[in-house]
Amino acid sequence: MERQTDNLIDTKNLHYKWESHVMAPDMDIAPYQSSYKVRRFSLRAEPVEQKILPEITLNAFGYNQKTPGPVIIMRQGEWLFLTLENKLPVPTNLTIQGYVKPGAIIGLPDFNYNGPIINPDESYTYKLLCDKPGAFLYHSSQDFQVSLGLIGVLIILPFGDTLEIDDIPDKDFVFLMQQWDVSEMPLGKIIPGRYTPDMFHRNPNFFTLNGRCYPYTSPIYLCNGDKVRMRFLSKAGEAGWIHLDGHHFRLLSINGFSRDNQYMDIVNDTLEFNSGVRTDIALTANNPGKWLINATAVFHQSNNGVFPGGIMSNILYF
Repeated sequence: MERQTDNLIDTKNLHYKWESHVMAPDMDIAPYQSSYKVRRFSLRAEPVEQKILPEITLNAFGYNQKTPGPVIIMRQGEWLFLTLENKLPVPTNLTIQGYVKPGAIIGLPDFNYNGPIINPDESYTYKLLCDKPGAFLYHSSQDFQVSLGLIGVLIILPFGDTLEIDDIPDKDFVFLMQQWDVSEMPLGKIIPGRYTPDMFHRNPNFFTLNGRCYPYTSPIYLCNGDKVRMRFLSKAGEAGWIHLDGHHFRLLSINGFSRDNQYMDIVNDTLEFNSGVRTDIALTANNPGKWLINATAVFHQSNNGVFPGGIMSNILYF
């Protein structure tokens, strides 16, 4: 099916259009309340039961009943008011990785901009001026709580008079990689049950994309001619590579720093991911068929050594 361009982009309201094109398969988009240049979000840190496969459930930590937590979408120039409620049995807090602006969170000194420790049954509201567009990670900065699932994605979309129709992707996908060490399960087997992962991640054997392992991951759908942006973020301890079958892409940015001019005429089909790295790419959907997004490391393509699995998803065309 060819992409229908009519009504996809309204020149009178480009900023809202871009926001409506952000997609996060198997993750939630966080709801919010808004007033002039302020968006108010609520997160609840709590124990969760995360189903990474239909037969495998992890006892993890998460935000708003899931890991990863919901995708928070802001526009450049707005204030983020983010209330974090702690329903964990241990203290927690929150930081925004990649937003290196000490003092940007109101009322906190530069050396402590992560905010205070939030004890169980307490809450705290973080306030951040979102003046830098890009993709960021929000997560706990307490020991090993990220490895138990306390992580999510913050997207800040560019805002201004210079934004043009060609800047708006038809689809803007968000992908977050995680890893899990389920030591109770013998290698090479999938034994249904509920497991508590090792928080140290010394020997990860399950690898998730947006909280699920293949083939439980939801496919992404494209129309021929779509302008596509993909944002890949990782907090997995092991490095790896992501390959896109059937498509070439341009590198737009790494960790929020533009590479668009540097790599304008260079195309690729594989990108590297490392812990804490955030990479944006752009491509045109021009090869109808059924394709894969997949990690290239063989073990990352498995669930505890059972192939296929891990960091993988299907690309389907309408």
